[in-house]
Amino acid sequence: MAILIGLIPALFWGILPIWMRKVTGGSFLQQLLGTSMGIVITATVLQLIFRFSISGHDFWLYFISGAFWSFGQCGQYWGYGKLGVSLTMPLSTAFQIIGNSLIGGWLFGEWTGWHDNLIGLGALVIIILGVLVANGVVGFSVKNLRGYLVLLATTFGYWGYSGFPHYANSTSGINGFLPQALGMLSTSLLLYLIGRRRLPGNDPAGLKNITSGLIFSVSSSVYLISLQLNGLVNAFVLTQLNVVVATLLGIVILKEADPRRTLTTSAGLGILIAGAVLMVQI
Repeated sequence: MAILIGLIPALFWGILPIWMRKVTGGSFLQQLLGTSMGIVITATVLQLIFRFSISGHDFWLYFISGAFWSFGQCGQYWGYGKLGVSLTMPLSTAFQIIGNSLIGGWLFGEWTGWHDNLIGLGALVIIILGVLVANGVVGFSVKNLRGYLVLLATTFGYWGYSGFPHYANSTSGINGFLPQALGMLSTSLLLYLIGRRRLPGNDPAGLKNITSGLIFSVSSSVYLISLQLNGLVNAFVLTQLNVVVATLLGIVILKEADPRRTLTTSAGLGILIAGAVLMVQI
């Protein structure tokens, strides 16, 4: 059951980029702010219904986690427009899995003994190989080097997003959903003001992207539960299976590449899944 719960975020996070590119539109800053607003709305409703309690210590940990998320998500949304969903997702996935797995496995001690470390590192190699097979030969090019570097530089945000809740004392991660959402919104608003140099006001694209936040909220709230059930490494790796949904839909629905590429991409994603399955065996 814990693994099934961990797969729910993967499904909704996989659908999200297609929804944004096909339905809501807008710039990456409008998408970021709208998503954050939708998340805060959902988190507020859940807080009013369930009255989650949280200490001041945990509040700030989750708030900082949400702030870090904004940087990671900003880079990924930027990548959707510059590189396309089907290239951004596998590359971002590789960067995230490498960082979060090593942080969880070594810093938080979720890998114990040579056996766990051997399996964990072997799984990472398989996952990276899967990404290379999916996009390395066809999708990567020198002209996109700037895009790759932006994704790499902003990935630290996702590391902090997953890492800070680990230090919380709360036994239920969902208790931190509202402060995390507030951290997301405050930092997203700051990035919006810096990038667009004006207040949001009546921003149609930003308002439409509130629906993106509602979709994201399902993944985010369930992910907090999965962190408690599966641990950082397993919970995070399970969410990254969203790359399968997003990449294939990006090719088929958004027509970002020749459909003949689907076979190669599917093979690469299959290797990635094998690595993820091996990872959760630890």
